[in-house]
Amino acid sequence: MKIVYVYDSIARIGGMERILTDKMNYLAEIYGHEVYLITSSQGNHPLSFPLSHKVEHIDLDTKFHLQYQHPLLEQLRVGWTLNHKFEQKLKKEIRLINPDIISGNTSFKADLICKLDCKAKKIIESHCAKIYTRIPANRKKSFFKDIKDRYVSYQCFRDVKRYSDAIVTLTQGDAAMWGQHPNIHIIPNTTSIDIQTISSCEAPRVIAAGRLTWQKGFDRLVDAWNIVQKRHPDWILDIFGEGFYKDSLTRQIKDRKLEHSITIHPFTQNITQEYLNSSILALSSNYEGFGLVLIEAMSLGVPCVSFDCPFGPSEIIRNQEDGLLVKNGDIQGFANALCHLIEHEAERKAFGKRAKQNITRYSLRNIMPQWEMLFHKLTEK
Repeated sequence: MKIVYVYDSIARIGGMERILTDKMNYLAEIYGHEVYLITSSQGNHPLSFPLSHKVEHIDLDTKFHLQYQHPLLEQLRVGWTLNHKFEQKLKKEIRLINPDIISGNTSFKADLICKLDCKAKKIIESHCAKIYTRIPANRKKSFFKDIKDRYVSYQCFRDVKRYSDAIVTLTQGDAAMWGQHPNIHIIPNTTSIDIQTISSCEAPRVIAAGRLTWQKGFDRLVDAWNIVQKRHPDWILDIFGEGFYKDSLTRQIKDRKLEHSITIHPFTQNITQEYLNSSILALSSNYEGFGLVLIEAMSLGVPCVSFDCPFGPSEIIRNQEDGLLVKNGDIQGFANALCHLIEHEAERKAFGKRAKQNITRYSLRNIMPQWEMLFHKLTEK
């Protein structure tokens, strides 16, 4: 079977990029499919995660970022030109490959992909959760850009529902946001971490990871840690991530005099070792598309404390069994949950062991057959 994935680039060290790479590698190496990755704007940027030599990568070198160098009205003209060039290049590659499946996602040209005139079945993946797809990382929008993005979102989702052969969401909650649709499928993310070693859960260290944006709510975590640190000054919080909010978070940490107990680190390719050196993972997001860091940490026996935000945490964490869920936005409750696990080592370790056991439902060998089944179901119609 020939399977094409269309994406903007694999240059960021992010959850979506890691999941896509793991998925393509598995389909090519384990199932033996012909897998192609078509990117619009990889350019000279190296791939952020290792791609199997069995996956063919084609970059269309469309510099979409150039449109944002212009005023709004000029952006529309330049954007239309770039979109047209990208569409022509994409159609040419699709004709040459003649795939059975084309997969895109709601964050990048989903309306174009699902309307391609070819025999391939089109799958659109909702990774960011439908209602949050167009929220920018820094949340700052002009009035006109907000109107433009709302219109683009409406048009995109309308076309996806009308023309795609399948819509795949990561969670039950996001599936409900799409309303009545005959071809909604729920296939969660996977973890490729497959080692038997687990954290001892003895280090006086809490870890958090993700882009430093409003979505991830690290400002809320700093506020909670301000409470935790007063009760447990010997514990530290390490945050791994980069993004728009780094300066404001650094100021917040300094204002609360927490520089000695909170450190912001850049993204690391060796996040596995950082999880193993930690005793708790904290997820403070305002919202999630899924919550990949939860299953990564839990697969290494690290119990999690998370806000019960939409979407993902409540479907991943079994509250009071392998982690703790806190009402979204309850800073004091979040601090109390962290303190509870800090103060009860035996319970913390038990949560970690159960997390390792429970999270196997998200392993590649359990999730990838669901994709294989969907591909065959669509192509046999």
